[in-house]
Amino acid sequence: MVSPGRSLGFRRGVEGMMQRYTCSISLIVLGPFLTAATGPDRYGVDKSAHRDHLKRLVIPRSHLKGKLRSSLEELEPFFDPADQFDLKGLFGTKSDEGSYEPLPATFRFGDLVSSIKPDNEETRTRVTINRASQTAKQNLLREVEDLFASGTEICFNGEVTFSAPDLSAATRLASLVRLGLQWLATVGAEKGVGLGRLKSVQVSAPSKKNTSANPALAGTTNALHLRITAHEPLLAGGIKSRRTNYIASRQELSGGLIKGALAAALNEAHGVFPVTKPLDASCATEFPGFDALVRNFSAIRVTHALPVLAGSPRPVRLPLSAVEYNGSISDVALSRESVPLVDGCHSPAYQGDAKKLDPYIGLAKPAELFVTRSEINDVSQRTAEGQLFTYQFYAPHTDEKQPKPIEWICNVNFDSILEPAERTAARQQFATAVHLHLHRLGKLGRSVTVAANDGLATPAAHNHDLIDDGLVLVTLQSSAIMLDPAEVRSLPLGMDLHEAYAKYWQDLSEGSLELIDFFAHQGFEGGYLYHRYLGAAERADHPNRYRPYYLTLDGSLFKLQVVDEEKAIAVLTRWLSGGLPLPKWALDEYGKYNRAIWKNCPFVPENGYGEIAVNLNWHWDHPIESYQAREVDNDKSA
Repeated sequence: MVSPGRSLGFRRGVEGMMQRYTCSISLIVLGPFLTAATGPDRYGVDKSAHRDHLKRLVIPRSHLKGKLRSSLEELEPFFDPADQFDLKGLFGTKSDEGSYEPLPATFRFGDLVSSIKPDNEETRTRVTINRASQTAKQNLLREVEDLFASGTEICFNGEVTFSAPDLSAATRLASLVRLGLQWLATVGAEKGVGLGRLKSVQVSAPSKKNTSANPALAGTTNALHLRITAHEPLLAGGIKSRRTNYIASRQELSGGLIKGALAAALNEAHGVFPVTKPLDASCATEFPGFDALVRNFSAIRVTHALPVLAGSPRPVRLPLSAVEYNGSISDVALSRESVPLVDGCHSPAYQGDAKKLDPYIGLAKPAELFVTRSEINDVSQRTAEGQLFTYQFYAPHTDEKQPKPIEWICNVNFDSILEPAERTAARQQFATAVHLHLHRLGKLGRSVTVAANDGLATPAAHNHDLIDDGLVLVTLQSSAIMLDPAEVRSLPLGMDLHEAYAKYWQDLSEGSLELIDFFAHQGFEGGYLYHRYLGAAERADHPNRYRPYYLTLDGSLFKLQVVDEEKAIAVLTRWLSGGLPLPKWALDEYGKYNRAIWKNCPFVPENGYGEIAVNLNWHWDHPIESYQAREVDNDKSA
């Protein structure tokens, strides 16, 4: 038996740069073979073969990873005690009881893709036999997709990527993968009746992942923009509710997700474990070549990354003042009427009721994919109780007959780093770090390529003058913490939030802006997020406490009157580059427990929240043609 060696000894404190290595995996499986998909692909078939977003026949990475882990767990007692390895570190594990810290895997597998086309598209009939009558059980006749004749050799190819301090350690890990796969007898579904016999396994020697040098940034601005190309479907931001087994992804990649992935990638690349360790000035010396970036990491602002057709401008969120009537789209923010009506008696449809109103300008719509996965009970080898989940993914292309490639765009701002030399260094090191190390994003660490570019991304819709006729129209491009939920709860029944929002803008603008009107919607974010952040600090004294975060959601519009123009221009300029800062009550509430505020509250500007647009051209280009305004114009012309 081949010994894997001390494959994970370097995870326990050895410092220094780690290298990324890749091994090619080739499995030859004998037909008949089936790796079951989430659902049938065509009518009359009960179980279909699993295909990826490009319609290729694959063995999913989750199946391969689970089979390999199970194989190595069987072999572990037979290894020499001196040759230990850490399966939890290699394959990841659940968080410790009472902890919400993720414990990600070191091994990162790709799907194994079939290199040959199926022999046919026929089906195989299967039944369950009644033990008493020895005939087919009622309602248990199934049609199963049968793509390969018996004895057909089907080759599946893929990769596994991991980090190691040197080639010797990488070779030991490659040997471990090879040994675990060679121990397997079958793969796929229906193994109990002889499907999916594994004939041979090949795992190549590890090769170092070479990345071309990132060109030096020529620009002199304090900003970058990132274009993220996904090579696999993404799952980002979705949280499973206790009342459902469905996990939906969000289309946008939050700034916090991108910063967290970059921090984890830097930690892993420099041999710092766990990879969830925060980056700050206290550990900057551990990251040679990235010390300025690490010192100022929490001050760097990354906006949400939004999906666009490759090469397109960054999308812009339309305000809630956008309305639809008779198929045309208008905006009521500049209307002189308290209740804008069309044709004298009809109310236009606002977002939520409108049928054709797209809430974004320039947003691409990725194709949706749905995958059902389960946790296998180690003893019964069946699905564990209550551990069957369906995940929604977004593919890196549109949902069309001729799909178009999609990329995600975000902006990165360094204005909060006050010292010019430090800011310049952090900006260059950030660009280099994403280029060299940021290769995985999302809940399942899907493969991506990130390109850093000078300056801010071109928006899909441009702004009017910063102030127009004494008016400022602020549209939230991402959600923001504004109102104190305790104050909102104390409001008398039936009172709206005008006074609360007016106080917010009065305080935030230092008296330079006054609220006239608003179109806003609110929401709660809690559950896992509370326990992962604020709850981590409160759990000892308040083990059963629950306080969701109260957000004003993206698309909310605030119509403001300028009181002090000079001061208003200064604060608007600051908000446009750095986002809306947290109000004083939030700084006091979430700044407790002697922890950095982002550790208690994830909805900070540095994580992409509070992004705004000011005086979008949209308002002036699409004013509602209301009945009363038209009558006034007619009277003037007469």
